[in-house]
Amino acid sequence: MPKKNRESTRIEAHKLSVRFEVVPAISYLDDRLCRLLIDFFPMLEGFPKRVWISQKTCEEGLDFCQLNFWAFSKDSNAIKEFSIWFQGIFRNQAVSRLLERFIQHALEEPNEAEVFLSDWSRIHVSDNEVREMVNQELVLRQEKGVDK
Repeated sequence: MPKKNRESTRIEAHKLSVRFEVVPAISYLDDRLCRLLIDFFPMLEGFPKRVWISQKTCEEGLDFCQLNFWAFSKDSNAIKEFSIWFQGIFRNQAVSRLLERFIQHALEEPNEAEVFLSDWSRIHVSDNEVREMVNQELVLRQEKGVDK
């Protein structure tokens, strides 16, 4: 049976971010711990099963923490379901409070600051950037043996 090449595999991808405001300014943030928070998303109710998250980064400034990641799927309906899920899940106060506490405990001095979930959105990127990230993801999945 012939091996699939990367061009024959159609993958949908969206770049997303979740932003937290930190008051007062951040002293030190464990960004590795923050990136782990994104791994928690698929465990939340309603997360589409045919979607996976990868390419996670954490940006921090004096008064914010922003988690960026890519959602991928081979099913265009699943990525649409994910977009709807993503826009709705953070409106649940129990979820947003849990995420805020998680970020707060990633601070060097968690009792010295308050954390507020301030934004969650899809980041608009060029078609070229989407293609580049899809190709990177296909290589990563092939190296991990996920799509064999």
